[in-house]
Amino acid sequence: SSGINAEYGMERAFKKNPDKLGGFTSYHDKEAWKVQAFHLRKMDAYTRHKELIRNYIKFYGGKVEDFARDTSCDKNDYSILQANHKFLWDSTKPKSWEEEIAKRYYDKLFKEYCIADLSRYESKKIALRWRVEKEVKTGKGQFICGNKACSEGDLLCSWEVNFAYVESGEKKNALVKIRLCPDCSIKLNMVKKVSKVKKKKKPSKKKKKRKARKSSGESHDDAASSTAATSSSDIATVAEESDNVWAGPAPETLVKTNEEEMDEFLDDLFL
Repeated sequence: SSGINAEYGMERAFKKNPDKLGGFTSYHDKEAWKVQAFHLRKMDAYTRHKELIRNYIKFYGGKVEDFARDTSCDKNDYSILQANHKFLWDSTKPKSWEEEIAKRYYDKLFKEYCIADLSRYESKKIALRWRVEKEVKTGKGQFICGNKACSEGDLLCSWEVNFAYVESGEKKNALVKIRLCPDCSIKLNMVKKVSKVKKKKKPSKKKKKRKARKSSGESHDDAASSTAATSSSDIATVAEESDNVWAGPAPETLVKTNEEEMDEFLDDLFL
C-alpha cells in the first residue's frame, strides 16, 4: 500500500508540473520507457534494430520488405570502370574522379598486343582488350595464342587488325596487333580481312661488303685526282711560308705537361 501511495503521489506531482514529464502523457509512460530503454541498451546494434523494426510493424503495420535499402544508386570500383573505361585515351585530362580512376587503370595496361574473344566469330563479331601484368608475365598474347579460350604456343602469327568499335555511342577505329595460332587465325580472317605483320629484312653481310668495296674504289679514284691537283698548290704555299719566316718575331713554343698529353691521348682514343 505504501508503494501504491508513493506512485499516486508522484503522479499527482507530475500533473501539477507537466514540464517534468519530458513529453510523456503520464508518470507511468515515463517509467515504462525507462524499462524499455534499459532493455534496449543491453542489446547489440543488430538485435536492437530488429526489435525496433518489429515494434514498428506491430503498431503501425507494413512489411519487412518496405525497409529494404534502395541499391540502384550503389557503385563499386568495377561499375565505375565499366561506365568510364575507354579503349584508347588521348592526352586530355579526366574531368571527374570516376574518369581519373579509369585513366589510372588504363595506364597500368600493356598495349603492345591484344587479347581477343573469338567466341562469336561466326556472326562476324570479335572483342579485343589490352593485356594485364599477369598475362604479360605468363606470355599470354605474345608467346601463347592471343585468343582468350586458346592456350596454343606453336606456329604463332602476328596480325594487324583495324578494330572498329562503338564507344559512348560514337564509332571509332584503332589499328592494333594480335598474335594467334593457325586455327584462331582462320577464325579471325573469317570475321574480316587482316594483314600479316612482316619483319623488316636486314641487309646481308655480302651486300654490305660489296657496297664498301665500291665506295672504297671511288674514294681511291677521288684521292688520286685530288693529290695531283693539290701538289702544285702545296709547293706554292711552302715557298710563301719560307719567305715569311724572317718577317716577324719567332713563334713561341708551348711545352705541354704530362696531364695535358694524357688528356689529348684519351680524347683521340674515345673519338
